[in-house]
Amino acid sequence: MEKIGNKLFANNLEYLLAQEDDVINNIVEKSMILSHEQKVIPPLKANKSANLYDFIQMIGKVVSKAMNEDQVEFVFDEGKRLSNDPNKKIDHPYITYKVLSRKTLMELKPRERESSISEVAQSDKDKRHGRIYGQKFKSYIQFNIIASEYTQADRVMNVFEDLIFSYTHYFKMNGVAEILFEDHLTDKEYDVYRHFLSVRNLVYYVEIEKLHVMFDSDIEGIFIK
Repeated sequence: MEKIGNKLFANNLEYLLAQEDDVINNIVEKSMILSHEQKVIPPLKANKSANLYDFIQMIGKVVSKAMNEDQVEFVFDEGKRLSNDPNKKIDHPYITYKVLSRKTLMELKPRERESSISEVAQSDKDKRHGRIYGQKFKSYIQFNIIASEYTQADRVMNVFEDLIFSYTHYFKMNGVAEILFEDHLTDKEYDVYRHFLSVRNLVYYVEIEKLHVMFDSDIEGIFIK
């Protein structure tokens, strides 16, 4: 029964996250909320593009919603230290991150994905034509789990790993091409914290394709000005 309950919770949470993304990104508009008999208009590909910042926002959202019971706080500022005083006690776990590397994946510059696109408009006269360019990036991101004692740090680490696996579909729906566990290491940079706190360092491989939309009218407008 507990497994079934956890599965239902995960499905419901993923649904809520997807709904929230739709509102934030304006993917679903009132005019697109149709009855079952009507055809749903798919969003443009550009709306599903993602960058590293988007991925971090997704991770933070999942952590805040799914790990709320343990009061786990995700720190969105890359490389930020919790305090200048490593001896300071903390009252709840934190997850910080830093980018170990971010490089292009086989493409040194954006390449054309579609020769032409057109915006949804009321008439053909109002449509704008252009091109979609894409470029793939591979990144190694280190997540640092910091807790007051080791049992709590281990529990948060295990739950975090489960969340990344469980919500891989959610990440891919929103523009992340791939996310894989890479390494569990002991980062010497956090040794000063380990005298008083428990730290776990996890590294993930993340692959993202960033899309650029260039409309012909925008390019022409630059040269006209």
